Parts: sequence; structure tokens; C-alpha cells
Amino acid sequence: MAVRTYQSLSGYVATEPRTDPTSDGTPRFYARAGQRQARREQDGSFTKLSTQYMPIVAYGEAAEEATALLSKGDNFTAEGRIRPVKYVKDGKTIEGQEFEVWKVGRRRNDADRSEQAERAVAADAAAEAPLRSRDVPPEFASPTTSRQAPAALAL
Repeated sequence: MAVRTYQSLSGYVATEPRTDPTSDGTPRFYARAGQRQARREQDGSFTKLSTQYMPIVAYGEAAEEATALLSKGDNFTAEGRIRPVKYVKDGKTIEGQEFEVWKVGRRRNDADRSEQAERAVAADAAAEAPLRSRDVPPEFASPTTSRQAPAALAL
């Protein structure tokens, strides 16, 4: 069986996200993602380059998940695909690319996480703590004996 792999995108939410229904009522999440760029120089230093931006969209359950997790400035990692888009706006045909998100997660290890996310993580950890006990049940513990092991015989 082959391992399924997909494209991924890591970055930050650069604009205020919007979630609107599509024509059939399916939730649609939209925002622009930013990805900071740098170039490594021969001396080992880095030169900061301009930030690259790409629209990100999600539909259905992925849109609901993205809406619940992400706000402007949040760092994230998403799984999905880059797809071409073409539409007409103000009489002009616009062509480009967008990243369609299938799964998304906040990068919680970043120092700039929101206070609300901190409370949610703490509440989840407190709720799960009793389920993750590392105590060994007595039926699985080895019996304790005061008997010494027999001495090894030398050959």
C-alpha cells in the first residue's frame, strides 16, 4: 500500500478571514496567506526577501475547521493543493492560483499565539489529563520478593 502525500503550505494569515456560504449553502473560508522568504548567502548569512502571498480557500468541514482555528496573524500549516483559478471581475479576466485547504492546523509553538488559544489548549489538557494516567494497574505489576537471585555458576 502506498503512502498518500499531498502538497502543504506553511505561513501566516495575512488578511482577516471570511467565511461565506456558496450558492448551494456550503461554507467557504477565504483569506490570504503570507510566507516570509529569505536567501542564504555564501557566508552563511541570510538576506530577507519580499513576502510571498497566496489566497487560501477551504470548503465544507475544512472551512468550518479553518474558521474555528485561524484569525489574522496566526501561523498555520495546511494540507491541500494549489489549483489554477480564472474568473471575470469588472470586465477583466483574472487568472491565478489559490491553495485549496483540506486540513489545517495552527502552529501552537509560536510565541505569538492568542490568549484565547492558550485557554483552549489548557482546557483540553485538563480534560484529558485523567485519561492519560501513567500509573501501572496492580494486575500488571511484577510481584516484589525479598528472595535473592541465585548466584551464577562459573564455567
